[in-house]
Amino acid sequence: MTKVLYIGGSGEISTACVAHSLFLGHDVSVFNRGNHPIEDVRSFKGSVYEPRPYQALANESFDVVCQFLAFDTKTVEEDARFFSSRCRQYVFISTASAYEKPCKSQVITEQTPLSNPHWEYSRKKIACEAVLMRQAQLPYTIVRPSHTYRSRLPGAVIDGNHQTWRLLNGKPVIVHDDGQSLWTLTHAEDFARALCCLFLNDQALGKAFHITDDQAHTWNKLIISSAKVLGVEAEIVHVSSERLVHYEPQWQGPLLGDKSNSMIFDNQYLKQVIGDWQCEVALEFGLQQTATMVLDRLAAGYEPDKSLDALVDRIIEENTSQGCS
Repeated sequence: MTKVLYIGGSGEISTACVAHSLFLGHDVSVFNRGNHPIEDVRSFKGSVYEPRPYQALANESFDVVCQFLAFDTKTVEEDARFFSSRCRQYVFISTASAYEKPCKSQVITEQTPLSNPHWEYSRKKIACEAVLMRQAQLPYTIVRPSHTYRSRLPGAVIDGNHQTWRLLNGKPVIVHDDGQSLWTLTHAEDFARALCCLFLNDQALGKAFHITDDQAHTWNKLIISSAKVLGVEAEIVHVSSERLVHYEPQWQGPLLGDKSNSMIFDNQYLKQVIGDWQCEVALEFGLQQTATMVLDRLAAGYEPDKSLDALVDRIIEENTSQGCS
């Protein structure tokens, strides 16, 4: 029985990965703060941000350690030190936003350079990957998810909960640029099936892979499809990414460093290693499942950030009146 430790385990992607590991019969453990108990797994409480974070794991060993919570090199360096004698494979969850921006080729492969001047998050993940590649004591595999969803509808500029709230309240929503950039949306269940195929796979050691759907959709389609499963129509206002960043500088990373670029991925390298895998969750079915969870959250009393919602209203008003939409 494969012993797997998930560092994380209750997030948007890792929840599905834990569930699929259990389905496969893995002996599953999780290391996290313990705020969201998970059935049928061994739980170790702790935080990767504490000094000597893994004391509770000192007498444990695993076949696979899957790291979802490392966002800086210090954490990865600690992982390499601690787990080098305690696991056979360390899987680092990076990000597909690490690939070069702006994109110079229409289709992204694992050979696409890593460079993102617009987003610190992506640069930190790139630095984490470099730490793993420089060391030799810890057998590793790097995995780069793109936009992977399970319980959150895709948000173009604001997050999916806020965007859903606006749609349900008959308020317009912003889509960056002309809404025609292509975006790859992958359901977490499909991601999980591929990820688990990399576990204890000798061909995956020392390699990096992205795991994404083969299909891409325009942002206009994603927002219209999201509105459709909610039973409403979307009123979309288009505003250039550069102009949006002028209003809110924190949008530079997610927009210029990610969403404003057409993101189409070639998954052939992954399939050479794990076999004939493909995504099975159709877009509308996945969005419908997700919408149910989003509606439950909103019904439980969700309210958007009032200042952010006011900013969105102002952007829409100014750019509609000026004919910039």
